[in-house]
Amino acid sequence: MPARRLTRKAEAWFARHQRALPWRASYDPYRIWVSEVMLQQTRMGVVLPRYQDFVTRFPTLRTLAAAGEEEVTAAWSGLGYYRRARMLRQGAAAVVERFAGRLPDDVSVLQTISGIGRYTAGAIASIAYDQPAPIVDGNIMRITARLFAINAPLRSTGLARQAWKRAEELVKAAKSPRMFNQALMEIGALICRPKNPHCGECPLRRDCAAFARGRVERYPRKAQSKPTRSMRIPIYLIVDGKGRVLMRRESGSLMYGMFHLPHGNGLLIRGSRLAVRGSRRVGEFRHAVANRRITFEVFLTLRTTKREPRTTRWIHPRQLSELPHPSYVRKALQLAGMTG
Repeated sequence: MPARRLTRKAEAWFARHQRALPWRASYDPYRIWVSEVMLQQTRMGVVLPRYQDFVTRFPTLRTLAAAGEEEVTAAWSGLGYYRRARMLRQGAAAVVERFAGRLPDDVSVLQTISGIGRYTAGAIASIAYDQPAPIVDGNIMRITARLFAINAPLRSTGLARQAWKRAEELVKAAKSPRMFNQALMEIGALICRPKNPHCGECPLRRDCAAFARGRVERYPRKAQSKPTRSMRIPIYLIVDGKGRVLMRRESGSLMYGMFHLPHGNGLLIRGSRLAVRGSRRVGEFRHAVANRRITFEVFLTLRTTKREPRTTRWIHPRQLSELPHPSYVRKALQLAGMTG
């Protein structure tokens, strides 16, 4: 398939049909970086309001670099995978120190910055600087598998290797790498979907090997999925006379620095036992984390007379937006009628 013809079709389609996303207003390298990190493992609908809040709070790379870790992770609340926020802040500090606050435009140099891997480096170089750098995410992996009928399982190293090879060939043939790479991402998000793709609307269908064979949904081959794990966990809203809630800051690697509610078997997270008396069940809600499907049972209780561990803090719901916390905390407070 002529790469030049395919790239021109994609670029022309994108020029007419691209969504008006906030980071496309100026193609500022810092804002492209923030958007790409946020969109890793997080849906667009979740990212859009959080992105605007984040760049309002940290409008430049230097303001992010100068911010404290707790402030940055608090602004990240609701997006999950908080290690991304810490790495983004560390990377910003490195750019200020090493590059006078300007993100480099070279892929190999970008990958020397904390938190920037091959995909993010390619996104910054191509979208912010219009450099011919390939990018491969889930959408582009699926598109290349269909365009070239790559018979390899989803998320396999074989598919990834071939997708990167094809993406590099195509972006080098593009008139505008910025437009082409975004076109592929946009086509993957809106048209070439995992299920029920809108092939009739796709500008690349005449060049698609899977479409020609009538087997679009067979590419890429499905990978064996992890079994879903169902869990039921009690959580406690321990409230004092001032309307504050007892929370503990996590020290484990998964959600380091996050403020959690006491949960599980009447224990205050881990460490010391806290007597929970007079609890009233408020209700329950469901919460998904990766392959875990959790049902949280929410209990409301007044302040215990027992001494609290040093790792805990009394937090008013109004303070929640200033502190890093997993999204289930806000869900529990809303269920109990304690807005914050």
